[in-house]
Amino acid sequence: MIKNISIIGAGNLADSILAAIKRSNKSYIINLIDIDKSKRNLAKRYNVSFSNNYSDNILESDLVFLLVKPKEYKTMLKAVNSYLNEKTILVSFMAGITHDEIKDLIGKNISIVRCMANLTIKNFKSYVFYFSKSLDKKNTKKIQNFFSQFSKLKKCKIEDEIDKLTALYGSGPAYYVFYNKILRESFIKMGYSQKDTIEYTNDLLEGTTTLIKEYQDLDKIINAVASKGGTTEAALLDFKKNKINKNILKGIINAYKKSKNILKK
Repeated sequence: MIKNISIIGAGNLADSILAAIKRSNKSYIINLIDIDKSKRNLAKRYNVSFSNNYSDNILESDLVFLLVKPKEYKTMLKAVNSYLNEKTILVSFMAGITHDEIKDLIGKNISIVRCMANLTIKNFKSYVFYFSKSLDKKNTKKIQNFFSQFSKLKKCKIEDEIDKLTALYGSGPAYYVFYNKILRESFIKMGYSQKDTIEYTNDLLEGTTTLIKEYQDLDKIINAVASKGGTTEAALLDFKKNKINKNILKGIINAYKKSKNILKK
């Protein structure tokens, strides 16, 4: 049973995970750790303890979340190593840092799990994809029981899936919002007010999302809107001419390559 949790790194994903835990109405002893003292405000918001250094609190933790930036992982792991023991489950959401890279720095027989989710986890909407070489059945069950309270859970068979999902799923909300911004800019340029633009754009995307859930074949939606020789077809033909789909895929592949070589410039 999970009782004590330490979260190292108080960024946006930590905020979303804390929000999800709070909404789950489960009671945990949570210690948020970040070298930036201003992050204490995040701990206050969720009524959890805060520390800007590593302490014996980590020794009591059943789960230790690693949410620091990838470039900081070596310094962090070296500092936290002495507070880890064999009961600890390390849960890493650090993009591009492999299971073995973590294990080699720790040098102990500790369960390590690489995970990927996105910010929608705060609203119980995100999958948590996970991969591990070192989880036994008991600790696997602990992970599953914990995350299933506020997310959908999917085990990855190979670690490369985590890197792909970092680019596709972890980054996904930014792609979606980027498109939202394009639509808003289009509304504004065509003379609509900021207030109306926000309302119309959000309504458009939310409504279309409900349609997507109803159809297996997305082309049916497109064909239902795009009449031959009509306005929608004119826009879609221009998108295809400019290879928008290929350019988006190229960007996602570049994100995947970056996740495989996260520390290289």
